Amino acid sequence: MKPSSSTAAAFYATLARGLDDLDRSLASGSFLSLPSLRAALALLRAAHAGLTRLVASLHLPGGAAWLDEYMDETSRLCDACAALRLGAAAIEAFSASAAHAASLLQTSASGASPNLSRQVTRAISVCRREASALKEENRALVETRGEELALRLSEGVPPDAAKALSGFNGFRGVLCATRMLASFLLTLLSWGLLHYSPSSRAGSTAPGDCGGAHFGPAFASALSRAQQRAAAEADRASAAGAMMYEFRRARTAVEQLKDAMDRGGGSGAGAAAEEVAQWAGTLRSGCDDMVALIDDLFDEIVEGRKKLLDLCSGSN
Repeated sequence: MKPSSSTAAAFYATLARGLDDLDRSLASGSFLSLPSLRAALALLRAAHAGLTRLVASLHLPGGAAWLDEYMDETSRLCDACAALRLGAAAIEAFSASAAHAASLLQTSASGASPNLSRQVTRAISVCRREASALKEENRALVETRGEELALRLSEGVPPDAAKALSGFNGFRGVLCATRMLASFLLTLLSWGLLHYSPSSRAGSTAPGDCGGAHFGPAFASALSRAQQRAAAEADRASAAGAMMYEFRRARTAVEQLKDAMDRGGGSGAGAAAEEVAQWAGTLRSGCDDMVALIDDLFDEIVEGRKKLLDLCSGSN
């Protein structure tokens, strides 16, 4: 049987509300801030959970092609979780180095001695090297794992949608909508936690067909708006690398601390150290939270896969 219209409509309505919330966060002026990235992860989790519940309600035959398609999609999500987790952990390590550099200066009650200045300078150099290495390592990770990370901001419905989306009692339609949403969300998460390159955005800003005729106007409109918002905000960016707002602010603060130390330290260095400490603390706690959320999503994907496999085994 096909998913009831009310059940499918509720699923798409939930996704549309999540997209509207995410769109407002993207428009806040702090592009790809930690709240935006958390919202993207929360919506990705909601989409996967909703997909699994809908598929389980269809009572589809075990061993059929639908199960392979579901497993392929969720395997991609698991691979994406692993890559995103690496990115979040690397940024967290950078934040620890930045906090250490600030602490060296802040813990001195007597001001900047020559020895302390050398320690701070070394700590800043380590921090800057880590940021540069993170940028290159993440770029390579995105290049090798781009398919798993679904770097397709504007993925739309297939050309033969009317026929393709009705397959397996409507399963393929639900999977298509979930894949479109996941591709958008994973692209944002990759930009925030791993690597964004302005050159890779060239010619890719036009939104795809978001499936208003198949998934309802609310979902299609919300996805299109969020895609356009993300594309417009990304086009304003100029530097390549991890685009998380707090990471960019922490890197800027580290550069300001370096400049202050190059000028001889003093009160300017103290103020810069406070700025580094503030952003490093925010970044560290935020990345720790992101790692936990990614782990939760991975666990939920594994649990959902097992649930459907068990249902298929029980139906044979």
